[in-house]
Amino acid sequence: NPGTDVILNHAIGRLLIENGCIDSDFVINHTEGFEQYKQSVFGRSLTEAAEICGIKEASIQLAAQYIGEAKGFVSMWTMGLNQSAIGVNKNLSLINLNLITGKIGKPGSGPFSLTGQPNAMGGREVGGMANMLPAHRDLTNPLHRQEVQDFWGGTVISPNPGLTATEIFEALNNGQLKAIWIVCTNPLTSMPNARLAEEALKKAKFVVVQEISNKPETLKFADVVFPAAAWAEKEGTMTNSERRISYLSKILEAPGEALPDTEIVCRLARKMGFKGFDFKDASEIFKEHVKLTAKTNVDMSALDYNILRAQKTVQWPYRKKGSPQGTPRLFTDNQFYTATKKASIKTVSEGFASEKPDADFPLILTTGRIRDQWHTMSKTGKVSKLNKHISESFLEINPLDAEVLNLKDQELAVIKSRRGEVRVKAKITSAIKQGVVFLPMHWGKILNSDLNRVNNVTNNLVDPISKEPDFKYCAVSVSKYSKPVQRIVVIGAGAGAFGFIKSYRELNRDDEIVIFSKENHPFYNRVMLPDYISGEQTWQQLVKMTDEEEPGYNIRLLRGVTVEKVDRVNKIVTDSRGVKTAYDVLIMATGSRASIPKNV
Repeated sequence: NPGTDVILNHAIGRLLIENGCIDSDFVINHTEGFEQYKQSVFGRSLTEAAEICGIKEASIQLAAQYIGEAKGFVSMWTMGLNQSAIGVNKNLSLINLNLITGKIGKPGSGPFSLTGQPNAMGGREVGGMANMLPAHRDLTNPLHRQEVQDFWGGTVISPNPGLTATEIFEALNNGQLKAIWIVCTNPLTSMPNARLAEEALKKAKFVVVQEISNKPETLKFADVVFPAAAWAEKEGTMTNSERRISYLSKILEAPGEALPDTEIVCRLARKMGFKGFDFKDASEIFKEHVKLTAKTNVDMSALDYNILRAQKTVQWPYRKKGSPQGTPRLFTDNQFYTATKKASIKTVSEGFASEKPDADFPLILTTGRIRDQWHTMSKTGKVSKLNKHISESFLEINPLDAEVLNLKDQELAVIKSRRGEVRVKAKITSAIKQGVVFLPMHWGKILNSDLNRVNNVTNNLVDPISKEPDFKYCAVSVSKYSKPVQRIVVIGAGAGAFGFIKSYRELNRDDEIVIFSKENHPFYNRVMLPDYISGEQTWQQLVKMTDEEEPGYNIRLLRGVTVEKVDRVNKIVTDSRGVKTAYDVLIMATGSRASIPKNV
């Protein structure tokens, strides 16, 4: 069951202890906190844990057996653990399994976070978080602040952490924050409760967007747009989850006025009168960065671009020149990055912090990726081959839930939460658990409609420590879409109008359709008039809709009446009789060749 990861990991931990599958020597000599952890995991029986998790006891026992008997144990996780209101606890409960079995710092073993995007590790290394300084230094640590202060100079570094992503938009919305500079992200698709984020940007006094694409929705809110160079158009490095720093050379010239992100920042800093931004190239920025890492856990002070160009990749720490690949494995000496040099086995709560389903919102929504698209589709959304494979968002729903809702495959579904709604076609599949539905994360606004955007419905809950949004769990309702009855006014009564009426009535029998026909004899094929005049075809052969067939289409046909005026603001047409007719949808169908635009 969604949200029960900690309970599952604790159940496995209990079995590993009961079955004697822990590394007692490692636990005693190189960890701390085990006894408290043991007491915690023994607080719940396997039977109870299995029932809460919705998993067979035998399956949990088998997982524990595999882990306990294996020579190596690699635990890998992605956003399913991180993007949760208890994400830190989920991470720690899984890492604990590596620690109690001693499966860390050895070949084929260790906890391995598969982050949400390339260079997530690199962003943390340089301090790219609201509570961090370069080289994994803690902003709240006075010693760490002083080290960076001594290196950089300038004004005293504030001990107060900055605002996290969700807090930034809350601050914009309440007026605490006036300006925002958006770099390398598309928040109007990626932020939880996206409509609130949109309102926040509308209230901002000044918005700067630094972007490589002209696609993101955020651009329309920008007061200033900085065109940025893409990864192949600039030189730099990226670090992956195994601490591997890769050198990326520039292979293309950036188009137009686009510049590397670092160049944009440095130019602006110099314009504002700040010192220390006169780097000649990317290698000088990297040189400053590696100096800041000296004597830290992420020490790469011996590294430079020449080594990277030659080696292509190395793994930090990289403390001595001449080391071909850096440090391939951490903790081989069982010395950890704590004050006692022992690994800390953290006892975490099994408490649930997500939004609970109720009678109004009985289903659990989880969100995630599909194979073809990347994040908010700023780049992949332009690839026609990918769009042809899966062209639109969809709702995965279990057959049993769909049956209760009288929802059929490919029918339009409405997904509602306490914050908003989404409308997409249903994909009925037994791959999704009963009581749970899934929406992909990628789609944003399309043709000014945000009803594909999953984050209309996701909630504002975040993990209290990591501040990660709770994207993987929120309460929703699902229903079959029932379109409100509308009045459709059609101007013209030729073959084009007939084509629309015929196609539309196959989909919808309820909407009112009003036809204005200048002629008293509508719905004939004007293209074939020469054949009628020459006698090759009869009048009956030209007619698309006979008088006898007309009632079956449930239309109001105004013969010999033309539209003289269209008021698009108030949605009213005035006809040749002076009569005004209100409409919800207006269709100009004066052509003779029936062609219905796609998705109309």
